[in-house]
Amino acid sequence: MSLPEVVESTSYGQPALKRGGRLLFALRKDLETLALVCGFDERAALVEADPQTFFFIDHYLNYPCVVVRLANARRRELRSAVEAAWRRLVTLGAKKPRPCARGKAARLI
Repeated sequence: MSLPEVVESTSYGQPALKRGGRLLFALRKDLETLALVCGFDERAALVEADPQTFFFIDHYLNYPCVVVRLANARRRELRSAVEAAWRRLVTLGAKKPRPCARGKAARLI
């Protein structure tokens, strides 16, 4: 929450942090891991450097995301990964509002 423009939200019913309507990370349903948005190259580097902490599952195979085992995560390493994810979102910008199905109002999706 100390990063600019980060807000508490949810993702698939789980607690999450977002910037500009885009997911930064979300706690997974097991409450022991979180899904952290990152680039594919960064994901590969994190998994290679520390596979006990960082991994991915088939669900995220084609999505730029790494899963983090919170019990194994070192605070400094996790903070660095979250800051990198935030910087990545800054370059992407905020999601553009799009009309609701009924066309009555715009909302962020």
